[in-house]
Amino acid sequence: MPWLAALALAAACSLSSAARAETLSAEQAVGRAASQNPTLRAALLEAAAARQAVAAEQGARKPVLSASVTGRYAETLGGTDADATRTVDKSVASSVALQYTTDVGTALEVGASTGTSWRTIAGGPIASGTFGPNYDAEAHVSARQPLLRGAGTDAQLAPVVAAQASAVAAERDRDLAASQTALDVLGAYWELWYAEQAIAVQEQALAAAQRQLADARARAEVVGTGTRVDVLQFSTTAASIADALSQARASRAAKAIELGRALGMSPEQAASLAPTGEPPSLGAVPTAAALTRAMSERSQELAALRADLEAQRARLRAAEDADQVRLDLFATASVGTLWVNEPATGLSLQGGRPAFGVLGGIDLELPFGGGRASAEAARARTQLAAAEARYQARADAIAAQMSSLRVSLVAAADQVALAVEAARMAGELAEAERQRLKLGIATSSDVVQAEQTLREAELRRLRAVVTALTSRFELDHAAGALLERFASVLSRRSS
Repeated sequence: MPWLAALALAAACSLSSAARAETLSAEQAVGRAASQNPTLRAALLEAAAARQAVAAEQGARKPVLSASVTGRYAETLGGTDADATRTVDKSVASSVALQYTTDVGTALEVGASTGTSWRTIAGGPIASGTFGPNYDAEAHVSARQPLLRGAGTDAQLAPVVAAQASAVAAERDRDLAASQTALDVLGAYWELWYAEQAIAVQEQALAAAQRQLADARARAEVVGTGTRVDVLQFSTTAASIADALSQARASRAAKAIELGRALGMSPEQAASLAPTGEPPSLGAVPTAAALTRAMSERSQELAALRADLEAQRARLRAAEDADQVRLDLFATASVGTLWVNEPATGLSLQGGRPAFGVLGGIDLELPFGGGRASAEAARARTQLAAAEARYQARADAIAAQMSSLRVSLVAAADQVALAVEAARMAGELAEAERQRLKLGIATSSDVVQAEQTLREAELRRLRAVVTALTSRFELDHAAGALLERFASVLSRRSS
């Protein structure tokens, strides 16, 4: 028959494709996704950027060295028309200062400055000539301590604390993305495994149907104990199975593309992917109490939300600090000296001692009407309250999700046991009907029905196995345990 020839050609193509197939285990698939999945790659880069933001905030708190060198040239005219004078002032000055703000807000500055100046006078009634060079030098120490706004570690370290909390949140989001990637890969991997097993079931059923068709044709045409109805019955069954096999192969191709997408591969590359091995045993279903503990201790999503809350609290502390009156104590102490090349000019202090100076005071800044800072502080408090509500809502949702997944997992485990038993009994029934047909006490319809029941029972068994496996992976993902299961593979390939 023409459809048999087409089926044989398709089978040959399938064998050729299988020869070129790239087999990989579930762990290998997860490892490949860790290095190629673009979503996980983006999460890794965002975590690195968050760590760089922490380094930036910490760097902003390091001492700052400032230095300058300036030069000046100025001409001025004075006197009257009869005795006009021209004065030329030239100077070179330099300064250097080191500034640092402590964790409690004290702004410190230590600096020094020096300069050299010359003055030239031409014309007029006084003596003309160049005076200088004159030299001066000064060193100073200053301190400013906020008493309200800007005082304390809460105000000064708030940007660093917020950046650190954001970095922790980004790292937890990275872990969540890694766990989600593993979940997506594992789901696609075992769906592809099921698609391949379904092809095998349909191929075995088709081979059995073809043998039964050949036997029926021999009984009808050679031995004379069969009928044309039997031939048509088995022929129709073979054609129906061939159609199901074609659909199974199309489904397998789609599942391979889906797995390739999770692995960061093109559809052409993914077509050669083939799973290997059998579904693993993941142990007993965790208790509800164990899942609750795992959620609070290991859930990456809740950990990220908690870090976001800490960042919000740091921003609130900074906003509340900015909403205070600015009241600062400040003091500056300086020491300086002045000397010239001509000691007789009297410009140096007696005994050659330097000059001292002290400056101190209080600065007050009081905005009227609340200003922008009050509104910003109120907004920060509202945002924190909203973030806390979102955290509680998400924690409740994850707890409910895990309870539902646990119920589904228990049901899936029961379904696996029932499906295995059903497949065993269907196999025995099909074999009994075949024997009865050989003895002439059963019809071809009985055999066809038994074979179809066997095929459907085997497919249900395979589906139940995959459903139980993916349900367990989803439960582990929600509880934060899936990442630990594949931590070695993910960390080795994603680093």
